[in-house]
Amino acid sequence: MRRQGEVLPRSLIASQVWDMNFDSDTNVIEVAMRRLRVKIDEGQEVKLIQTVRGMGYVLEAPETH
Repeated sequence: MRRQGEVLPRSLIASQVWDMNFDSDTNVIEVAMRRLRVKIDEGQEVKLIQTVRGMGYVLEAPETH
């Protein structure tokens, strides 16, 4: 949530969350994002976690008025 609206590359997620160097041959980030989406987005009309193809992921909360 601290970096809402900012596209986070897979390498940054790997280093910040698991303190590991990103290996492009592994799908650990995709698996983790899928699990997170199940917890956060599944069953919700508005999806918060968006994939930015070729770049990474972004968390976008809907604006409340």
